[in-house]
Amino acid sequence: MAKGRPLAAGLVLALVVGATATSSRATEVPFGPHDVPTVFFISKSDDRNRVDYAIQLDERCAPLRDEAVFGYWREFEKAPPVVTHGFGMMNYVGYGIAEQRMLHRTPTGGEHLMRLKQLGRPILVVTRKEADGKCTATARTVINGVEAQLVSVHVKLAGPLSVEYIDVHGKNLETGAAIDERIKK
Repeated sequence: MAKGRPLAAGLVLALVVGATATSSRATEVPFGPHDVPTVFFISKSDDRNRVDYAIQLDERCAPLRDEAVFGYWREFEKAPPVVTHGFGMMNYVGYGIAEQRMLHRTPTGGEHLMRLKQLGRPILVVTRKEADGKCTATARTVINGVEAQLVSVHVKLAGPLSVEYIDVHGKNLETGAAIDERIKK
């Protein structure tokens, strides 16, 4: 089997199931006062809705626990207002987190390691308390062989049950320049 096929199958299944979610199941995602609602996101070519990954933080801007990162849907198609809601059971196949753990906390932030089920590369989430007291979070990973800030992932659908490619978008940590990687399916 080709290397990318499990990723494609999982994402397609999640996209199909996610598209059938009804507003009666949609409940607003609650965020705490220090949480960062969008660390990075996954978009797809069939509509403007996306999955955002948030991190729950304490008053020092450190991750609350080992499972501090979670994904949720942001629906832009019928906006305004933008609707947010948690995953249905099948969404975990394409968008779920395979593993995550807090690496350490500091008096002004922390580091959290995670890996998505369908994008196997490690993602380091660095959190910190800014001078104005607000918490920020930056996702870091390797994109096209370069250490980068992960901004987003875009899935280009080839048909109802297939993925043509996946683009990983970020910024070079050294230069700040945009960097992309295309994963063909």
